[in-house]
Order: sequence, then structure tokens, then C-alpha cells
Amino acid sequence: MTPRRRPARGGVAGPGTPARRPSGAALSSSVERALGGARGAVFTAPEEAHLLAAFGLAHAATRRGGPPPADAVAALLGLAAPPPALPPALEGLAVLDPACGAGALLVAADALARGAGARLRLHGIELAPLAARAAARRLAPAGHADCVVTGDALALEWPACDLLLANPPFLRHEAIPPAEKLAAARRSGLPRRADLSAHFARIAIRSAPVAALVWPLALDVSRSAAGLRAEAAARGGMALWLRSRAAGSFAASVETALAVWVVGGAEGPRAEASVPVAGLSAEELAGLARGLGGPRLRLRRPARRSASPGPSGAVRVGDVADVRFGVKSGCNDFFHLRPLGGGRYESALGGVVRLGDGDVVPILRSLKEASAPEVAEAGFVLFRPGSGAGGRGTGGIPRLGPGARALVAAGEALGIHRRPTCASREPWWLLAAGRGPAPVLYPAKVGARAFAFHNTAGLFEDKKWHALFPGEVEPWLLALLLSSTPLRLAVDLSARQLTGAQAIADVDCRVLAAAPFPAPVALGPLRAPLARCRAALAADPVSTDLAAMLDRPAQRELDLLAGGAMGLSPAAVERQRRELLERVRERLERAGRVREAIRRRA
Repeated sequence: MTPRRRPARGGVAGPGTPARRPSGAALSSSVERALGGARGAVFTAPEEAHLLAAFGLAHAATRRGGPPPADAVAALLGLAAPPPALPPALEGLAVLDPACGAGALLVAADALARGAGARLRLHGIELAPLAARAAARRLAPAGHADCVVTGDALALEWPACDLLLANPPFLRHEAIPPAEKLAAARRSGLPRRADLSAHFARIAIRSAPVAALVWPLALDVSRSAAGLRAEAAARGGMALWLRSRAAGSFAASVETALAVWVVGGAEGPRAEASVPVAGLSAEELAGLARGLGGPRLRLRRPARRSASPGPSGAVRVGDVADVRFGVKSGCNDFFHLRPLGGGRYESALGGVVRLGDGDVVPILRSLKEASAPEVAEAGFVLFRPGSGAGGRGTGGIPRLGPGARALVAAGEALGIHRRPTCASREPWWLLAAGRGPAPVLYPAKVGARAFAFHNTAGLFEDKKWHALFPGEVEPWLLALLLSSTPLRLAVDLSARQLTGAQAIADVDCRVLAAAPFPAPVALGPLRAPLARCRAALAADPVSTDLAAMLDRPAQRELDLLAGGAMGLSPAAVERQRRELLERVRERLERAGRVREAIRRRA
């Protein structure tokens, strides 16, 4: 259910051949300012609305007997006269926006259809009364004054439609009240931990044969959205997926693409613009509708289905190692302790306690504590009793010594045992029961500085790391190859930028497990040169200067060895090295622009 606080909205930008700004843009801007500020509301930009509506209308019209989508897009963008079949295919076409804000998408769709000589049937739902009134006022001159309903879209039935246009609310599940989270999950069928945009998108593809959406990139990788992805792929395909690599889509914080899903449709290429979407011309967009790229539009074709999950000679990381989340304590300020010496430890919440050696284990909390692939300095320990002289009692639960009992009592006095993440454990203070240190760690968030850590010291890991337990390869080989550019790029391509203002990307366990990895049989002849690479890189500090890191002779040799083991040519490996460098640079620049945009709005 949509939270009562208005979630942030966003806008990428629109086509480079500027369309006339829809009437009422000033009204929309005033509503955005009124609903923005601390709540971070950012409405759909007029140009973005124009582009998304054009592609959505084109595909919806084709389903009603209209011209091919590419011809319809060219006509709607003003590059050609409307084909004879287009006006009747658009006439009376029902368009729904279930989170319509001030009506930018509905206004754009109406203007485009009128330009082609047709009238649409428009429907809008909006939670915020101020925005709903603004949308109604903007649509009234075109005869659609009564088409907007004020209410919670996830608590209302959606009208039947031929095209669903939406910029879904972007709200992380942590910010949704529990009762509303449960209601949203029941409506969409996704887990309660899914973000609000995922719930909207799942309902959208079930509500219309064509859904044109502002698509958060998180939906492509998050585990909670797996059901959405599976259903979308099983029932249709993305005819359009367009993002800019040069500009952040949302100053609010969310990285997005413009997507058009069509039931029964084939999956089209994914397009990445090297300029802001606003800088693309109508001709480039019309070419994109025909499946054509260009100097400023790079297309990524869907991978062909085959028995091989990756490049020739590759398996998956999940085939050679068990990939798990790092230890989630539920309250690091309690469980992470700073050693004071002499058996004394300080908990930020629990105070200073005296513990036995078997009550704590060293923990690596972040990538910052690792300076090189096999060098780290853990500044904290994890409260994890059970390996000391106290032994284990009934049910294998560790017996607590006096100091551990005192710390547990302090935690219960603070109510930490009632936190949902702690209350689900029995007992609440027992972390990662039966699990030892992972031989290999991989950061859960990557930026310009990222590498796998060979955990020779047997440190436990925080949730900022993923824990890998290799089975088919030795730990040093797994860690070394995960730090090679071909593997790092594969992970980076599936990662998602967490916030527009930070140049880091989130690596889900599923993403890491699905990354390509050399087949173990291919590594046998390479052990000697790989061992030389390990010796050269193991203690070599890794900095954020990615160009310098890639320029190290041992890193270059490692990249070629890893790529060759997966069937990649030296030229292909070199292209991947350049692409990784470009992606990291773009993320840094995008984050800088978003921070500046936020600063200007503040």
C-alpha cells in the first residue's frame, strides 16, 4: 500500500528535438515544489513524459491494428505524417497512470494522440490531493477534467486499459509501514521486502498489454523483484529499455531506465546513451525504435540462449563456490566491540565488559579495513560466544560465562532482543550458528576500489561483505580471479547504483553467484602464471585510482589469463578493461552531478 508520506518521483529527461512544453508545466512545477523539499518529490520531466508516451502509444496502437511500432514512433515524434492506420488505432485507446502526480505522462499522451488526429480515454490515480487537483486542471482543457481519482492506487481497483503509463513511487521497503507493506505484498504477490516500485511494476504488467514505465535499475537485480522479472520475461518482453550513461536519471537518488513492456513481445536490445536522454534527437529515437544504434546510442543485444551461462569456457561463480550474505547482526552498535586490552571490550550500546577469548571473534567490517587482496587490519571483534571453555549446553546453545551473561542482560535491558532481525533468532544473541569464517570475501558494494579478499587470517565478515565458500577451486584462485577485470566487469554490469549521489553500486548475492568464472579444468595449465600474479598482487595496496591499478603489469597479466581461460581474445579483454574504467568514471561523474543538483535545490 502506498505510504502516507509521498514517495519521491523522478524524471530522466526527454528527447533532444525539444517538444513544446505541455500547457500547465508551471502548475506542475509549483506542485512539485509544494510536495518536494524534505520528502524529496521529483515529478516526471515533460520531455521524458513525451518520449515514454510516444513509445508506449506506438506499441499499444500496433496491437489495435495500427502501423508497426517504428512507423508509429516516427509519426508521433513528428518525423513523418501519421500512417492512415494510426489515428483509428489510437482513437478511444484507454490510458491509465496509477501514480499520475501532476499529470505529466497523461498530458503528454493526450497531446501526442491529438497531434495524430485521435482522442484517448484517460484515467489517473493519485494519492496526494494537491497533485491530483493539479492533474485535473491540466487535463480539463482537453475534456478530461473528471479522469483523475484521488486515492491510494494499491487499495483501489485499476480501470481496464490498453496502455499503462507510470512513473512508480520509489520507496525502499524499510520506509513502508508494516501494515501497508503487507497489503502491497498481498496485492502484487511479491515479498514484503520488495521496494514500492516493484509492487507497482508487477501490478502494471498484469493490468495492461503494454506498460510504459520509469524503471528503477534496482528491479533488474534485487532478489525481492525476482518474481516481477520472471513474470515479465515469461509473458512478454521489453520492447524499449533506455538509459543515459552520462547523466543521472533522478537527482532524488534512484537510477532508472525508460522501459516499455509488451505482452507476448520479444525482448529488444538495451540502449545506453552516451549523452543525457534530453540530448538525443528525434531521429536517433526513431532509429532506436527500429533497433538501430549510433555513435551516441550503444545497444546491448539479448544474450542467446545456450547451454553455456557465459563466455566460452566459463561456468558461474555459484558453480564453484557457495555464495552467502555476510553476517547480519541486527544491531552492530551492540554486537561489534572495540578491544580495549586486558580482556576488556567496549560496545557502543552495551558499555564496557570483560569477556573471555571464546566470546569474541575478529571481524572485517568494510572494504576500507582491507588494504590489499591478502592484507587487512580488523579494528573490531564480533560478540559470538561459544568457542571457549564454557562449552555448549542444551540444544547445542553455548553456555555463557559471566561477562557474556552481563552483556546479554545489557542488550535485553536496551530492548535489542525485540528488534525484528534479532527476535527471529533463538537465542537472539547467537549469530551465524555453525558457520566458520569464509575463505573468500567479496564486497557487497563496489566503487572505484573493489577486489576480492583472500581471508587467510580467518576473520568473520560484516554484511558489507559477501561470504564465499569454494568447493571446486582453491580459495586463493577464487579470490585472485574475482579480482580480474573480466569478472569484475561482469559483476559491475549487473550491479545497481545505490543512490545517485554516491558512486558505489550494490552487488546482490544473486548477481555475484551468476557472474561468469573460468571452468576449473581450464585453470590447470595456468596455475604457475596465476601464482606469480598472486605473489605480485597479494600485498600490493589497492587505491581508488583505477587507471593506475589496471596499469600494473601483474593485473594486466591476470586479466589476460582470466579472459583467455573463458575464451576471450586479448583484444576483447582490452575492451573490457576500457569499459570498466569508463563505467567507474561515469558513475563518479554522475554522482557529482546529482550531489550538485541536490545542493542547488537545498
